[in-house]
Amino acid sequence: MTQHRHTRKRSPLPWVFLAVVAVAVGVVLAPKILLDGEDAGDAAPVAAAEADPMLTVIGKCDPAKQGLKLSDRNRKLTVDGSGKTVLGGLPEQAMTCVMETLQMPGALTARMYSTVPADGRLEGEWPGYTVVWTNDPDKGLDLVVTRVG
Repeated sequence: MTQHRHTRKRSPLPWVFLAVVAVAVGVVLAPKILLDGEDAGDAAPVAAAEADPMLTVIGKCDPAKQGLKLSDRNRKLTVDGSGKTVLGGLPEQAMTCVMETLQMPGALTARMYSTVPADGRLEGEWPGYTVVWTNDPDKGLDLVVTRVG
């Protein structure tokens, strides 16, 4: 006499569910893991990130501490640009780094660079910041950026 074994088929549903969860976790975590090792220079501007933009500007744009100074609990950034006769301070490349990192609008930076000594001290603003500056070709572009809010 032959015995027939009746085996119960298992449902594939738990395995399908587990596979979907694994793929979802991979989609969320893989970009984060892969981008953590990326060079900070390729990242989005810091003002859009959660890090303190003012501290990031110091480390990224003036590691030699030539022309940036933080005060008022990291809410005020004093920027000393170099000029023709005053060689200390930030060179133009580092000044550009500051402006880009803080996401300063292009129209405002153009206005700063086109300012002449006779204009005196001028003011501007963009979301989250205010700025006061003077520009003298001999002394350089000097600004004070204050984070508001």
